[in-house]
Amino acid sequence: MGKQEILDKLRDSIVKQNINGTVEAAKEALAAGIPAFEAIDSGLAVGMKIVGDKFEAAEIYLPQIMMSAKAMNGAMEILAPELEKSKAGEGVGTAIT
Repeated sequence: MGKQEILDKLRDSIVKQNINGTVEAAKEALAAGIPAFEAIDSGLAVGMKIVGDKFEAAEIYLPQIMMSAKAMNGAMEILAPELEKSKAGEGVGTAIT
């Protein structure tokens, strides 16, 4: 499965409130070498934006938003440790005043 397909799967799983599908897509993203930040930014966040737009248009209601949030939380449990690992390698910058 290609990078964009995995990101689309993350997005669609959020929109469909599919907790297990979102967790599996997060695992697939890491296995495919997609950085955790990119999976969050280009997959999960895009899905939540769509959910927010649907809520604003009264196409879905609060229970659906809560299920999408649970799906995102499940994926974040997989992606957050990888995000922390990538941050650990970064140095502290120097502030010039």
